[in-house]
Amino acid sequence: MKLLKFISCFSVPALALCLAGCKKGEVKADASQPLQQSFQAAEPEVKQAIDTVTSNLKSGNYVVASRALAPVVSTHNLTEPQRQAVGVAIQEIGQAIAANPALDTKEMYELRAKLYKAYDGGKRF
Repeated sequence: MKLLKFISCFSVPALALCLAGCKKGEVKADASQPLQQSFQAAEPEVKQAIDTVTSNLKSGNYVVASRALAPVVSTHNLTEPQRQAVGVAIQEIGQAIAANPALDTKEMYELRAKLYKAYDGGKRF
């Protein structure tokens, strides 16, 4: 009987910690560093657009970040590292919208559609 009490004293809190930690297991995408690195050798206007994207992603202004990213994705031939970095940025924007559905406005929907279309032909949207 003492063994059962002993086990329950430790298993219940351990189970509670495991359940509480499950929601935190999702990793938030951070596109800032991959974007900066992959566009390091790009033209000055593209680098400026990427700077705008990364600063607005960091500050949570996803609409402005999407506005700045859309022309880069749709008008430039991206290298594979650039495509991967843009993919992380799109993922970060999607995670932000999933976490806060109020961000999913008509403008944001259209910007995301434009990004997806330019990024992969719209297959993911």
